[in-house]
Amino acid sequence: MARKNINTTLEEKLYKKIKVLAIKLDKNANDLIEEGMEYIIDKYSKEQ
Repeated sequence: MARKNINTTLEEKLYKKIKVLAIKLDKNANDLIEEGMEYIIDKYSKEQ
């Protein structure tokens, strides 16, 4: 899948939590953020 570079801002504490979790899971923080975005899309798509 093609990737798109974007710029955004996140709450610092939230991003630190994602980075720590990524280290624990041996994953990329970006992969976890994308997973969260997919979760939100699925959740709200089902509600409509």
